[in-house]
Amino acid sequence: MIIKSICRLSSAIKKEIRTLEQLCAQADGVRYATSLDSVLNFHAEMKHTFLCYENHQLVAFLHVFAPTHSEAEISALTLPQCRTKGYFTALLLRAIEELKAFQISDVLFVSQPSYPRNQVIKHFGAAYEFSEYIMSLERKKYMIQIPEQPMSLFIQRMGYMKQLIEVSVKSFHDSSEEAQRLIEMALLSANRQGYMAVFNDKIIGICFARFEGAEAFLYGLGIHTDYQGKGFGGIFLKLVLNELFSGAAMKVKLEVESRNASALHLYTKTGFASENTVDYYRATIKNLLGV
Repeated sequence: MIIKSICRLSSAIKKEIRTLEQLCAQADGVRYATSLDSVLNFHAEMKHTFLCYENHQLVAFLHVFAPTHSEAEISALTLPQCRTKGYFTALLLRAIEELKAFQISDVLFVSQPSYPRNQVIKHFGAAYEFSEYIMSLERKKYMIQIPEQPMSLFIQRMGYMKQLIEVSVKSFHDSSEEAQRLIEMALLSANRQGYMAVFNDKIIGICFARFEGAEAFLYGLGIHTDYQGKGFGGIFLKLVLNELFSGAAMKVKLEVESRNASALHLYTKTGFASENTVDYYRATIKNLLGV
């Protein structure tokens, strides 16, 4: 068994991971598409992907997504014929070493309800916390809409950083440092775009999109607390969709937590439909080491 710890993924490694996912999908009857994007990780220098090889073949991988300083999401897959042989445990222990080095205390195991081996997660003492729906909307099912409210949509600029940070903090209750980091990453990324909603000459909303071919993935859509509950979120969403579908996007996707009823209602009303469900199980590093 050879385990490699990776900070930057080459196209060849991504291809190996996608091939393993396809083999697992065929055996399990489940669609796997792990997000390998590490741009939003809080610690850019942290190793986030762990690969296990036998006879030069990738038999298992584990990927870490850690957008905050305190917790990390863990996604992992093992080839069907190689399961129950300790590969996942070996990868998890290696990942825990890395997480401890960056003082990350909690992990969220990512799994699908239909995944046949969810008992592995329970074995490590992880407790179910929440689910997320991956939702999508196709251009052919969306009609460009002009909102009645006089709200305007603009591309985010560095010159508005102070106002953007304020909206992010008020919308998501994150720290100013975390808000600035996420905004800067979007502004400096080649495949991301930041949008802002302006009402009465004031920035009241922010949103980001990541582009992959003809798909756009929305995230971080928030409205300043002073303007919540007044329909501005729906107007902002329509303006962003108008912009995306007027461009190269043929499909827009997003994730929404099952416990966020208002957001789920908004997206469903706008035309988004659920494609998949992902469950999250929480465990502490301390407890994992005990197991």
